[in-house]
Order: sequence, then structure tokens, then C-alpha cells
Amino acid sequence: MDNASNLKLDSFVQTNTALTENASIYEANVSTKAQADQFASDLEQLLNLKEEADQPVKWLIGEKNEVKKSLIEKLYLLCNGLVCYANSVPNSEILEKTSTGKYALRNLSELGLIDFYKQCVGIARQHVADLPPFGPSEESITAVETDGKAFEQKRSDLILLKEDKATARKEFNLLLKKINKLLNGKLDYSIENLRTTHPDFVNYYFAARQKAKGVQRHYDVLGYLKDKATGEPIALGKVSVEGLDLTTHITANGTFRFKHFPEGEHRLIIENINYKTLYVPIRRYASERSKLYLEMEAIPLEVI
Repeated sequence: MDNASNLKLDSFVQTNTALTENASIYEANVSTKAQADQFASDLEQLLNLKEEADQPVKWLIGEKNEVKKSLIEKLYLLCNGLVCYANSVPNSEILEKTSTGKYALRNLSELGLIDFYKQCVGIARQHVADLPPFGPSEESITAVETDGKAFEQKRSDLILLKEDKATARKEFNLLLKKINKLLNGKLDYSIENLRTTHPDFVNYYFAARQKAKGVQRHYDVLGYLKDKATGEPIALGKVSVEGLDLTTHITANGTFRFKHFPEGEHRLIIENINYKTLYVPIRRYASERSKLYLEMEAIPLEVI
């Protein structure tokens, strides 16, 4: 699958997770529940189609080429024996039908190679009693026939596999359009109606949905710091994200900014040498800019 399809599929999986984890919120609404169930069912089928469409073929191509190589080696020896026999008889018809070289065999089309090995095996069987002095035996003829049939089978298996992949890809694209129609035309609206009562769930849902639209999940976070007692801006210090290697500095005007803040639930650690460290939980599931107005409590001066 291409990157766009994989992006959509990843979004759908996460969207379904959001729905499953919060089913109790909407399950009493018959329409929304039916839409969510239909989405889950279609998604399961879509994942199966992706698996079919992404089936590897290199291994089968490798096996087919190995059998082809073996067939050409054995067929070349059989042809040499038949040519020697035809020259000794002489028989110009056999000579014309079996005279070849390895280069010519390698450059035959697959169907051409199949027709040629069958022709040579047929001629060899007609003259099997006379061939041993020239090399070919019943066993060597059978070996060519065995490799030839194996090559035909591998070729047929590869054709069927490619056809199955193409069919799965076509069905995948059709089902993808169906799911997009369900989400864009119905389910998104149903979930949006829950924003007033369940804003966190709705944000969670649409954060997953945005991935399918290729939205970059980078969110600005702006902070304004003031002294709790005086209301004056708090200058300098740093702000970090707990558990992440993400830090920014507080300006002289008491502001800080993260240009690309990660999605999810985090905690800010705000530090200034003159103030008590402030811990601020933050959730980012929407693409709009987030503004934080915060107050810090000054550390009392020690009395000497």
C-alpha cells in the first residue's frame, strides 16, 4: 500500500480505538452505535484486504527462477543429445526442432520455454531406445519433464497471486471510499454532537481522524506567567515537559512558547529560581493554538 493509504488505515485503527474505549458514551444512541459498529466491521474487512494486497511475491519469483535455471540446464543437455542423434541418423526435422544454445533458451519467453521443453520431451520419448549412446536416458528425460511441470506450476501460482493482490487492492480502494463516506457524512457529525457533554472524547476522536487527512499534529502552546501576589510578569526561567526531552525558556516578558508540542496528555514543569516550581497538566488533541495563563507563588525571603 502507498503512504497515503497506510496513513488513512492507521488513522482508522486509532479512530476505532477511540470509539471502542468510549463506547459507553454513545451506545445508548441507536444511530451513533449503528454507525460505529458498521465502521468497526468495515475496518476489519479493510485490514484483511490490506494483508492480501500486501502479500509478498519475491519469494515465489525466486523459486520460479530457480526452477527455470534448473530446467534450462537439463533441457540444454537433452537438446545436445537429440542433436547428436539427429546428425547420426540423419534426421533434419529433429535437428531443426531441437538445435539450440543456452543463450537462446534463457531468452525464450516463459510460454516459449514451456512449449519448447514439451516439444523436446515428446521427441525424446519417441526415440528413447536410440538415445542412450548420445547421453539422454529415460531418467534425464523425466528430470526435464519434472522441472518443466514445476516451472509451469510456479508460473501459474505467481500469476494467481498477482491477480489476487490486484483484486484485493481494487476491493480495498472501494471499501476505503465507503468508509470515508460513512465517517465524513455521518459518524463525524454524530460524534461532534457529543462535544458539549464529552469534549475530551470528541477531541480524542478527531485527533485520530485528522491523521487520515494528513494533518500534521504539531500544536503551538503559549504560556503567560504572572506573580500570584503582584500580578507582575515573571521573567526568566525554563519550562520543560515531564518525561520528554522538550524544553523552552521563559522570556523577560514572562512568556514561553512550544512551537511543536506533541499530541497527548503531558505535564509541564515550570521553574524560576525565585518561585515555587509549578506543575501543569496539559492535553493536546486539537490543532488550534493553546494559551495558558498561569500564576506562580514566590518563595518567601528568609529573615536573617
